Amino acid sequence: MRSSRPGAAALLASAVVAAGCSTSVVGVAEPAGPAAAGPLTEVLGRVEVDADVEGHVRLSDVAATPDGGFVVLMTGDLAGNHRSVLVELVAGDGGLTVAQVTEGPPALDLGEVHVAPDGTVVALAPIVPADTSGRGREQDLALAVLEPGGDEPDVRRIAADAELGTPDTGTGVLSPDGTTLHASLQWYVDGDTVSRLATVDVATGEVTASAPLQVETPGQAVARDVALRPDGGLAALVTVDRDAEGDVDGVVLAQYDADLLPAGEPVELVEEEQSTGYALAVLADGTAVASVVAGEWDTGEPRLVTVRDGAVQATAVLPGSGTDLVVEPGGRHVYLVHGRPGAGVGLATVELATGETVADVELCADGSPAPLALAADGRTVAATVACEQDESLAADLAVLVG
Repeated sequence: MRSSRPGAAALLASAVVAAGCSTSVVGVAEPAGPAAAGPLTEVLGRVEVDADVEGHVRLSDVAATPDGGFVVLMTGDLAGNHRSVLVELVAGDGGLTVAQVTEGPPALDLGEVHVAPDGTVVALAPIVPADTSGRGREQDLALAVLEPGGDEPDVRRIAADAELGTPDTGTGVLSPDGTTLHASLQWYVDGDTVSRLATVDVATGEVTASAPLQVETPGQAVARDVALRPDGGLAALVTVDRDAEGDVDGVVLAQYDADLLPAGEPVELVEEEQSTGYALAVLADGTAVASVVAGEWDTGEPRLVTVRDGAVQATAVLPGSGTDLVVEPGGRHVYLVHGRPGAGVGLATVELATGETVADVELCADGSPAPLALAADGRTVAATVACEQDESLAADLAVLVG
């Protein structure tokens, strides 16, 4: 238990700023591998992930490990509690238990975690110097890499751009072999956000390729989430300014080839001028699915949008704002963690062929949704959630649903 955090509305708003910071929403659903699980209907267990962590931290991301467990990234806050913690979870007959807690570098409250096929944990987060008394740059985007059996992560800063310097934030997805991070990197320049696509060598932090988004807008365009395409390219969920002042936001899907060059025109995901994009995944046949809100983020209609062959093919209404999603092996169902201010948090199963929500499991009666991850065997999901216990206390939970 720890002191109460901001309410659901504030956390959902912050999800727009840092959308896509979850590895669980990116990647390609492979036709071979884990068996399909079908609708998820039952809570199998839950654990308070920060119970064995001293001091104040909160949920940032969760990822599955090859051995059937999960790892949760927890970070401090922007106000000055700069830290990061990796919490390893073991899944068993009794649900989830905490297996190990590893302290990481001093990080800000924006981060994500990935796991390579060999079990190496790769966290991506803005870090600050341990000694903040000096002048100069306040944060650098870096990889914190924890090898299997390691005691502490090795910090590898993302290499600086020749014109923009070191990126401030970013989101990405690991290559299938775990050696490359395909990412959207962001720089904050004179009050504006500059977003570029990049490939990053996990071993060194070197940027091996970089390219602009090439999405036309009168204001800014920022890739909030990315996913690998089966042809080796990249798909990006991009927030665009509808006006030069940046007062109205829209959301489009942009796709790129393996050389980070545009593969077709960006696709408008909703007809409404104002919209918000949250999470993105790409299936083995190249179909993209994205969770969005049409209208204002707190009052608009939450939807799941399917894009195929460069056009919207289907749109389904969701029971709440789908802040993170994963695709069932085989691509029949999408699992989404969703929430609405004052309406609790749930884990919904949506059938892609019909757009019907075929199952919806309550995770928390009053709280805020956080990232989720599909287990290595494809049969369960670990959904993280910040549950309000009373007016002064909150709990960060990982809930296993099957």
